[in-house]
Amino acid sequence: MNKTAFVFAAALLSAGVMVGSSAFAADTGGKTRAQVVAELAQAQKSGELAAINSEDPLAAIRFHEQQSAGQGKTRAQVQAELAQARQSGELAALNSEDPQAIQRFNDRQYAHQGKTRAQVQAELAQAQKSGELAALNSEDPLAIQRFAASKAAKKTETLAE
Repeated sequence: MNKTAFVFAAALLSAGVMVGSSAFAADTGGKTRAQVVAELAQAQKSGELAAINSEDPLAAIRFHEQQSAGQGKTRAQVQAELAQARQSGELAALNSEDPQAIQRFNDRQYAHQGKTRAQVQAELAQAQKSGELAALNSEDPLAIQRFAASKAAKKTETLAE
């Protein structure tokens, strides 16, 4: 390498270092060395630094999700939720190896809402009798419209009588 190329490379390198160091200083947002050291210590203590430096590419993402997931609730609130889940049977259903356990839990939990099985069966029988079920299951896209029009016409006739 000739002397001119060497001097040029050295000048370029030193200019890059100067630009890089000033960019780094700007990135700290005017923080003092003590503040940066304190942030580093906090990151080490919380496990954030280990997550960032982990070979697992998703470790940092999981760390931040775990940190944000617990925000907004106190320990007492979380313990109360856990006690409620145990008492209601939700925790046992979630931890069960039976794939239908959570479905049974939900069925019991929400049984008071909506219609009874007998009511649903009665509606199904009525829909079969009136032709509504056939119209809904038809591959003809206009079948349900024809059914609705026919139902409206019958209602109008009944009102006219």
